[in-house]
Amino acid sequence: MVTKLRQGITGKIFLITSLLLCVSALLIFSLFYFLLPSYYYQYKINRLENGFRELKIEAATIPIANAQKTLDQFAHTYNAGLVVADLEGRVVYRPPVYIQLKQLPDASALGIPQESDTGDPETARVYTAEKPLTFADGTYIAFISVTLQPIEEASDAIFMFMPYVGLIILLVSLGGAFLYAKIISQPLLSINRVAKRMARLDFSERCVEGAQDEIGELSRSLNDLARNLEAAMADLTKANAKLKGDIQREREQEAKRREFLATISHELKSPITAVMGQLEGMIHKIGAYRDRDKYLQRSYAIMQELRELVNEILELSKLEMVDFGLKQETFSLSEMIEGVIKRFDYFRNDRRIQLHTDIQPSLQVKADRAWLEKAVSNVIDNAMKYAPEEATVSISLTGEGDHLLLKVQNTGSHIDEAEIDRLFQAFTRLEKSRNRSTGGSGLGLFIVKRILEVHRFPYQLTNTTDGVLFSIRFPSDGQHVPPDTP
Repeated sequence: MVTKLRQGITGKIFLITSLLLCVSALLIFSLFYFLLPSYYYQYKINRLENGFRELKIEAATIPIANAQKTLDQFAHTYNAGLVVADLEGRVVYRPPVYIQLKQLPDASALGIPQESDTGDPETARVYTAEKPLTFADGTYIAFISVTLQPIEEASDAIFMFMPYVGLIILLVSLGGAFLYAKIISQPLLSINRVAKRMARLDFSERCVEGAQDEIGELSRSLNDLARNLEAAMADLTKANAKLKGDIQREREQEAKRREFLATISHELKSPITAVMGQLEGMIHKIGAYRDRDKYLQRSYAIMQELRELVNEILELSKLEMVDFGLKQETFSLSEMIEGVIKRFDYFRNDRRIQLHTDIQPSLQVKADRAWLEKAVSNVIDNAMKYAPEEATVSISLTGEGDHLLLKVQNTGSHIDEAEIDRLFQAFTRLEKSRNRSTGGSGLGLFIVKRILEVHRFPYQLTNTTDGVLFSIRFPSDGQHVPPDTP
């Protein structure tokens, strides 16, 4: 406890303040005891000398016969014994105690030595002086005596009272030092507590800023530091969370890329293996492969599918590039959709699909025309490809407030709810046999998803009572559409 008190700032302030107060009080007390008699002696003499000079000035204007009142007043004011005699030694003025004297009394009778000064103030008990005093009617001799005994008695009393005064001084010093140490150290201890919290990155507590002194300024500076550190830590936390998210997304993207490459390898390997097998059979004229014309056509068809797959993969690789940029332009979305619909006339007629269109004219959109046309084409292609024969495909484009809404719906189709999200993944097909002639490459909706996400166009694939609906929202006049459900 004692060690902690000496090491703590409160204990140090308390000890130093107590010591200073005690030493100061002791010095003041000692000065009073040792210097007060000498100071009082000198003060008494100087005061007496000044009074005598004033007496001489006043005496020069009056005769000795009229000086009784003036001399009495001097003796009373300076508590001095005063005897005035002429040059022959006859007393012309005497205090009441010497009223019967006719001439200057003997020095021993006055109780004073005849010297003009008794010497050392430390041992003197009476101060005497003999000075000429001129009145209007002549010059006289003034004998002055002053007792100094009371001040020495006061010094002795001070010395005797010293233990009691010392005890009082000690108690007052200790109490005052304790309060002073508390008042001074409390803000510093509070600042230290806040600083320790800051060291633990805890910024929940602040220093009190009420004082306008250096401690208050330190509190304000520490609070500013805490606020700045808290803001910096918050920014770092956000940046760290964002960095972790970016790293996690990058890992997920890398995992998807690896999976995508593995899937691509499989998708490319299958048709290549089939073509190589057919070519090898035709080269060696094995069994049915002797009919080269038949299997050359099959090989050619497989290579066409492979070419389409490679083209889609190349398109997808462009969309996946980090520095991929859109060539934004404003164009007629209505005309573009009508042009895409016309390209499916043969396919629609071949499968006897009924087409209902409702395209409002002159609806403008700002986007990359080539990529958006690719996305719309894939959506319409899927709607017709997966619709049963003699089904109905409805395509509408309408303006609704600050956005445009494209709806592509076929009848007679249904998708399991669990499969809808998977359809937007690469190489996902509803046709379980994975036959490209009936199920496609599995990249169509994946490419649609990437194109619309790059453009930030909201989209949705849902089941309806009649079939399947794919809807896309576009901003009108080039304005961005909030990502709400269309």
